[in-house]
Formats: sequence, structure tokens, C-alpha cells
Amino acid sequence: MRDAGFGAWALLALAWMVGTFGGGWVLAWLYKRLYPGLAFYKLWAAWSALLGGIVALMFAFGFIRL
Repeated sequence: MRDAGFGAWALLALAWMVGTFGGGWVLAWLYKRLYPGLAFYKLWAAWSALLGGIVALMFAFGFIRL
């Protein structure tokens, strides 16, 4: 994907954000069901940040290998 255009990178960024925020939402919803006293928006932010960081590391290690 080195010579890919802007559209390919935009699609990759969109997929990254949808996957991160969607996965964060699902995990926050599950944790909210387990622990009703926790704030949903804080759980969502924490899980989204964790998933985003994991994906960023995967991309970084993938680019290093290329």
C-alpha cells in the first residue's frame, strides 16, 4: 500500500476508526452490564483508546517489517 492514493488511506482510516469505536462501544456495553455503577462514556473512552493503541502498534510493527 505504499503507492496507494488518498482514497485508499482514507478508507483504511475510516475502517480503523469504525473498528476502534465500535469495538470500544461493545466492550463498554458489556462492562456496563457487569458493573452498573461505572460510567459508560468513561468505559467507552478507555476501551477505544486501548483498541486504537493495539491497532497502532500492529501497524507500526507491520511497517517496520516492510
